[in-house]
Amino acid sequence: MPLYQSDSILLEAYYFGDDAESVCLPCEGVRVDAGAIIVHGIAPQQLQALRWTPDFLSFDAHGTRHRYPVSRPALVGPGQARFALL
Repeated sequence: MPLYQSDSILLEAYYFGDDAESVCLPCEGVRVDAGAIIVHGIAPQQLQALRWTPDFLSFDAHGTRHRYPVSRPALVGPGQARFALL
């Protein structure tokens, strides 16, 4: 699958009513695979500090905004996180 060059991802969570949280995290690239998104070059401590589960992951690549529904990330290697696609 293609590796998109992106310097950050945006994680968003939505709750009842108008409550929402989001955080932008730096990264080196994003790969969209069958059933998962792999984020490369992300700091593990930033993901471990999240106290909420993201509903969406988005990133910009080649002038296009990509947005996917995801679940809690899993660290899968040095500087790599895997988000299951929903």
